[in-house]
Amino acid sequence: MTQKELREQNRAAVIRAAQGRFLAQSIDKTTIAEIAEDADLTPMSVYRYFGSKQAIAVAVANHLLDAYLAEHSARCEAARSGAPENGYETFSRVLGAYIDTYEAHPEYIRFLQDMAFYALREQLTESVRYMCFSRPVATGLDKPGREALVRGMEDGSVRRDLDLEMVYLNLVNLLTGGVNFRILIDEATQMKIIRSSAEILLYYVKNSGR
Repeated sequence: MTQKELREQNRAAVIRAAQGRFLAQSIDKTTIAEIAEDADLTPMSVYRYFGSKQAIAVAVANHLLDAYLAEHSARCEAARSGAPENGYETFSRVLGAYIDTYEAHPEYIRFLQDMAFYALREQLTESVRYMCFSRPVATGLDKPGREALVRGMEDGSVRRDLDLEMVYLNLVNLLTGGVNFRILIDEATQMKIIRSSAEILLYYVKNSGR
């Protein structure tokens, strides 16, 4: 095994170990020594690969996001009927798959809540790629939401006066902001609120005059 392969193998082991600890007992309650023990490495090795617990937390958050988005993509494809879709139908399918994935992983949502407070306190927010359905870019909404909405405006299934930035802000409040609901309410009630909010958003973007 080359040094590069060993390094990547050990980094992956640290991420797996930290992920298990963070999900089970929170970031703050997890120590480098515990992560090292679970990864079968020394604490010094963990520091050598990542430098700090903050860097490990960011790596775990971004790793979980990649896994989450991969599952979302798979759910999108599974929900595809095979029949031609207009832009609104694609947006509806993609949004529905996102919420289904959200509901299927309460452990990840709990971690996101923990990570949100931790990242703010430790000034890590610029390093964490949060769970956004559509990322903000210069042109408004990024894939996959923006493409579906723009196509919908072109084919007439989405209202042509749609404010893409406003939709983006509502998606952030709906999906990433939904993490904070768990401070006050149970998971079942949270999901009812999120699904009802999604229905309102879908009603808004649809071209009702078509």
